[in-house]
Amino acid sequence: MNHICFLFLAVVGLSAATETGKVVSVAADGWAKIVHADGSTNFLRRFSEGDRKVGWTGRLVRYDAVTEGGETVARGIVSADPEELRRVAEVTDVLRRETVDKGRLVTRMPNELMPNMALWDQDGRLVMKKDLLGHAVALNFIFTSCRVARMCPASTACMKSLGDQLAKDPAAAGIRLVTITFDPETDTPGQLRAYADGYGIDHARHRFLTGDAGQIKDLMRHYGIQTLRDDGTIVHNAALIVITPEGRIAYRNEGASFDAEEVARRLLALEGGAGARR
Repeated sequence: MNHICFLFLAVVGLSAATETGKVVSVAADGWAKIVHADGSTNFLRRFSEGDRKVGWTGRLVRYDAVTEGGETVARGIVSADPEELRRVAEVTDVLRRETVDKGRLVTRMPNELMPNMALWDQDGRLVMKKDLLGHAVALNFIFTSCRVARMCPASTACMKSLGDQLAKDPAAAGIRLVTITFDPETDTPGQLRAYADGYGIDHARHRFLTGDAGQIKDLMRHYGIQTLRDDGTIVHNAALIVITPEGRIAYRNEGASFDAEEVARRLLALEGGAGARR
């Protein structure tokens, strides 16, 4: 726990009401038409730039309706799809029991299987462990409001460099990069989309994930990521975890920064090995 990031929480005197409805359409200027859950009311709500790019159209969502500047803005948009929520709750419950059973030895070591997961990406799609199997994966944890240059921003910049390295080799086409936020209350899919766009991330290769806070907390424990929140401050360590196509932890690099070329070589070696076995 030798690295510190700061999360500044602003308390703003704005009223908000939680609403649930189906997104009918999202205009280029951000105005979205939403049908209330009971079908009786239509809403016009302003979406953020990030949420405009998320595939919310046709989806059932939950959000906070906040009035500011004479407009009603939809903040914190998340999926409210009953089947998705059921699957997430199921994974969260199983992972919680696994975490309790492991006790102090919860952190997974090299050659152990990666834990199960069910989180939403920056396109609003539910991503599960099975969706990552079959190709090598590099995984890390960040939160988007981190302002300490040597921590989350450095980690994301390294992941961007890693993606650029992999893009040079056709053999790396299947390799995936995964970033999980440990601040899911702030880092909704729309926020993650805007954050990733700011770094020029290749969305097809690199998934940014968010979701149930309890599940993410347990995932962090399984991956050896520790945080402490105290008076608006997040203190945390950082690591890059490399996972085999079979879903086993191959190796971890401690710290926020890493050598993108070296990690790319490791991922390509794992991916080549998987190809040889197929």
